[in-house]
Amino acid sequence: MSTRMRRRLAQLESERRGMLMGFLPAGFPEPDAFRAVAQAAFGAGLDALEVSMPGPAPELDGPLIQAAAERASAHLDGIPAALRLAASSRSEDADTIVALAYASTFAHIGPEAFFDELVAADIDAYLLPQHPMREQLALGERARARGIEPVLFLYLQEDLELLAASPIEEPVIYLQSADLRTGGAFNPEKAAERLAELAEALGERRYFVCVGFGVRGPEEVEALMATGANGAIIGTQLVRAADEGPDAVTALVDSVAPALVGRTLRGAEEVIR
Repeated sequence: MSTRMRRRLAQLESERRGMLMGFLPAGFPEPDAFRAVAQAAFGAGLDALEVSMPGPAPELDGPLIQAAAERASAHLDGIPAALRLAASSRSEDADTIVALAYASTFAHIGPEAFFDELVAADIDAYLLPQHPMREQLALGERARARGIEPVLFLYLQEDLELLAASPIEEPVIYLQSADLRTGGAFNPEKAAERLAELAEALGERRYFVCVGFGVRGPEEVEALMATGANGAIIGTQLVRAADEGPDAVTALVDSVAPALVGRTLRGAEEVIR
């Protein structure tokens, strides 16, 4: 399966650098500004952008993201509008956008209809951070059959066995760094422990893992690259920068980029495992 996500992963492999993924609520701070800051992020080197659908952010997100989600939702009329706005925010066609859907999203739309909207808007990846792993995997198989890339949200140790047994080939994984809310303090030891547990559980299976929660800048990203991650996810800091404008977003991405370059990700022979 060839998607923007897969093509970007192949590019990263050839360049031997980690992926930088960001997060913004669709329409934050308001639609035109969202488009401007997203394009600034991509232009500065962001590899992928998670874009959350309209609606309240759950407790797993910190107060800054919850407030941003509330502000953003006031500007958009439903999921199709959010996805169209996200697609229009690409700096170039190859830019990867990941549609993030909370559990509340599916009070308004079913999974198949959501996939229909992803295809219609030309968004080829998604993330379901509140769905149990068993459901994520079942939906992931259905999505893959339609050419849509699932990003699997891993936060429970007991889910490792399910992930290891899944027929989904070369999964893309979002690993929660620790038991905290977005915007909390980063714990490099806990992140390294979780990366090691994932590597042990998946053994020789190929996979790609990005780590989020508490990742603020180059120091955290460098620690992750040194302990086996393929990429890092910056949410709260990107939301804060987006509220300031494109220049602040560009400065944030520029500050992180050097920490992603020239790293040996889980061995020179397997940047994407």
